[in-house]
Amino acid sequence: MIKGIIFGAASVIAMIASAQAADMYKGGGAGGYKDGPYVSAATWTGFYAGINGGYASSVHDNQYSYTGFAGIQPAGGFGGGQIGYNIQSAFGLPFVIGVEADLQGADISDEAFASYTYDSELEWFGTVRGRIGYAAGNALAYFTGGFAYGSLTGGARDGGEIYKYDDTATGYVLGGGVEYKFTSKLSLKAEYQYLNLGRNVPVLGGDDTLASAGSTVKDDAFHTVRLGLNYHVGSTYEPMK
Repeated sequence: MIKGIIFGAASVIAMIASAQAADMYKGGGAGGYKDGPYVSAATWTGFYAGINGGYASSVHDNQYSYTGFAGIQPAGGFGGGQIGYNIQSAFGLPFVIGVEADLQGADISDEAFASYTYDSELEWFGTVRGRIGYAAGNALAYFTGGFAYGSLTGGARDGGEIYKYDDTATGYVLGGGVEYKFTSKLSLKAEYQYLNLGRNVPVLGGDDTLASAGSTVKDDAFHTVRLGLNYHVGSTYEPMK
């Protein structure tokens, strides 16, 4: 499902970009580019801000498992916004570097009953990332990575809390995506991110943890996919010769 969403979005954007590239050098005269006027091309340099929404699923399907209990796999939707800044290389080079920060509200959770009720939830998360990409006219393909953080709760309970984790966890994020400018100001992006917030072990007190009680505790790590819309502040088209 996740790979299908990314591949589908990337295919659509690639088709649009290819069609635009074919038209980009068509001039107004009978002789085509040489006889026609200059044509404008998008520049990615500048500030931008936008909104996004997507879906996340835990990398592990056996969080908190033990013999006789398969564990849980948190999953769910999220949505929020992002801000960033890009610099497109000078001298006509197609490389783009930038920085982006985002913050998401989320309902990424799972719950199952065995000897206790086991649950885990990522309530919100954010990232601060670098981006590096290759621009082909109005289309941009990029890699991204950096710092991640989020509010995690989880553990085992039987009426009241037994083993519990409830804190802001930190870690890292890696990913990539494609973005397409359909006007000089607006762009649509499809993006995958691998989010890892580390191993966060619920505790009862002192050294008494859910792991020492026999449960498997793995990193709180997630596959995430999202679609986003960006508004580029002060962005313009540059003439192509």
